Amino acid sequence: MKSSKEILGSLIKSRRLERNFTQKQLADLLEVDRQYVWRLENGKVNFTMDYLDKVIYKLNCEQKDFIVVTIED
Repeated sequence: MKSSKEILGSLIKSRRLERNFTQKQLADLLEVDRQYVWRLENGKVNFTMDYLDKVIYKLNCEQKDFIVVTIED
């Protein structure tokens, strides 16, 4: 079973690739180094929801692109 960090990391990578950004380009937007983006995408980084919002904003996405809620009765 994948961890939440790994799932979110995969989503970040998918959205980055959809926008044809390299890891370096995303790193520049986030003001971090490329290695940090690699660690983020591979579930190696603990990050806050505020940081996720920053990533979503920099990728020009919406929260709904990352968070899916299923409600069961």
